[in-house]
Amino acid sequence: MKNAEAALAGYVAGTLEILAPSSSAILLSRAGERLVERYDRGQRPQSAAPVDADSLWPFWSISKSFAAALVARLAMRGALGLDMALSRAMPEFAERGPGPFDRRKVTLSHLMSHTSGCAIPGRIEDGVTLGPTPDLSAILIATEPGSVFEYSSLGMHVLERFIEALTGSDYGELLREEVLEPFGLGSVRFLHEGDLREGKGAAALPCLEGEVVASQPRQRCGLGLYGTARDLLAFGEAWLSLRDASGKPWCDAALRDEIWSRYSTRTSDGSDYGLLWWLFDDLGGRVASGASYSLCALLPRENIVAVVARNHFGPGLKPFDYRSDKRRILELARAFR
Repeated sequence: MKNAEAALAGYVAGTLEILAPSSSAILLSRAGERLVERYDRGQRPQSAAPVDADSLWPFWSISKSFAAALVARLAMRGALGLDMALSRAMPEFAERGPGPFDRRKVTLSHLMSHTSGCAIPGRIEDGVTLGPTPDLSAILIATEPGSVFEYSSLGMHVLERFIEALTGSDYGELLREEVLEPFGLGSVRFLHEGDLREGKGAAALPCLEGEVVASQPRQRCGLGLYGTARDLLAFGEAWLSLRDASGKPWCDAALRDEIWSRYSTRTSDGSDYGLLWWLFDDLGGRVASGASYSLCALLPRENIVAVVARNHFGPGLKPFDYRSDKRRILELARAFR
């Protein structure tokens, strides 16, 4: 076990050299027992903020897998189905709309698998913010729904608005009530500009030019959550146990397996994607990951969860391969079987 921990820690330390300035947290559990918990400020940290169990790490696109948990909760209640058409709640998608393909064909699973084809002519996504709230009536469908993977901030914006239109509730409140509180994830939250001005992000680690990046309004399905590494580990454990913090079931195995089924593949690197989760079937792994190089890696057969939190955003000192990083951490985590 000591050799496995040393190998994992050594690999992560090597990535900090590539991603400097950065810090890291490494946590790993097997069958709910925490086997590893390590924190490292790195040789060139971005700030003087402590790096410990109370630090709030930027989750970035790990936020998407939290949205998957919310969808699963609503599906278990019968409030929605994965193949539900957006037209059920959004009038704009009840019309064919402009462009080559029909908006009426777009479903919830298309949004969650990044295959909706949603686009707005002349509008550029930067993967972080869409800027002003887009006009849904201006959305066209550029590719046949379900056919082409295109990692889409616009699609995540549409997902947030669909959930709100369907339920009549604010997305952030729903996430808190249905996922964060039942799972016992007290640290996990969005940190908007007002929160940062009021000092609510004092424990948050910077990830862009030494500054804490504020969560973007209307982009909460796709990014913006912060939380401790311990709570991210607990989130992963809940996906394996299918139980919330009180021991009550929150999802059944059939629905989870559907969310973890391949819906699409990113052509640039061959990575398979389910519904807001990356899939590595050859390793038996499922991964939630974000642009700050943090990830929550699951090995369901081994009942292992590995969290590697890092807080760098932007280009590394040399090329960094996200896919290889996910695979390597899964491989290293398997040594704890």
